Amino acid sequence: MMGFYHAGEKSQKGPTERRKYVRLDASIPVHYFVIPEKKEEEIVKNFCHKAQSRNIGGGGLLIDVPVLTDELFFTTHLIKVQFSLPQKTEFITAIARMISVEKPEHVENFYVRLAFIKISKEDRQSLIDYINKECGKP
Repeated sequence: MMGFYHAGEKSQKGPTERRKYVRLDASIPVHYFVIPEKKEEEIVKNFCHKAQSRNIGGGGLLIDVPVLTDELFFTTHLIKVQFSLPQKTEFITAIARMISVEKPEHVENFYVRLAFIKISKEDRQSLIDYINKECGKP
């Protein structure tokens, strides 16, 4: 079941949302790469990790990471994410910064919050259109 949250809306679990974009609870496969400091264009295929999104919005996403590597946990730099929306073949690619890491009780995985800092206008709009469609907005 998918849920969504409007920016500025008070959720049942906490205070008013500060996000600029609507979020959608969605499980989407995500590939991520920790970018070496000062090497934003350098992506080594060996450093590809897989995760699953828990929710997604025009401003970022929450991913479910099975193993929290030192590389990810201690990163002070950027993370490149790549994912494809359901029924789409093209990938959305963005550069994000890690906002926080959480280890929920009774869950083996870690939740990593990421905020997009570089995403093309087209990719952001595709994401917003997908979320609006799933939320029932025209």
